[in-house]
Amino acid sequence: MNRQEAQIISNLQRADLRVTAQRRRIIQHMLRIPQHFSADDLLDYIRQEGAGVSRATLYRLLPTLVQIGVLREVIYGEEHTHYEVVEEEKEFHGHLICERCGRVIDFICPAVEGAIIGVSSEHNFAHHAHTLEISGLCEECQTQLHNN
Repeated sequence: MNRQEAQIISNLQRADLRVTAQRRRIIQHMLRIPQHFSADDLLDYIRQEGAGVSRATLYRLLPTLVQIGVLREVIYGEEHTHYEVVEEEKEFHGHLICERCGRVIDFICPAVEGAIIGVSSEHNFAHHAHTLEISGLCEECQTQLHNN
């Protein structure tokens, strides 16, 4: 068990939640997905790896992981939510979301981060978290639309 998995399990236990074999499998696979994922993406990935988990267990666990700060909801699409694992050492990043193909591009912008911190400070606001999502068209979809 790696450090991140151990920390997540510890967070579940502090929240008085049992750490079952299925929950452990979900956490292990969730940590291996390198990009944003939906509940169905994670379930498919787990099943492709030959592990068995209940869809109901997965769907109940994801909101709990968001609530205890392990996951972050990053895309509120019309059909379903996407998630990313919260990594303490990872620098804040925003998301560019293509409305046509659904592609999500992570970006880092220190100026935006500084502005958010500055505005919070200016208003004596105890800032805890923030997200930034920009919707539009990715370069590839713009090119396809232009060429059609």
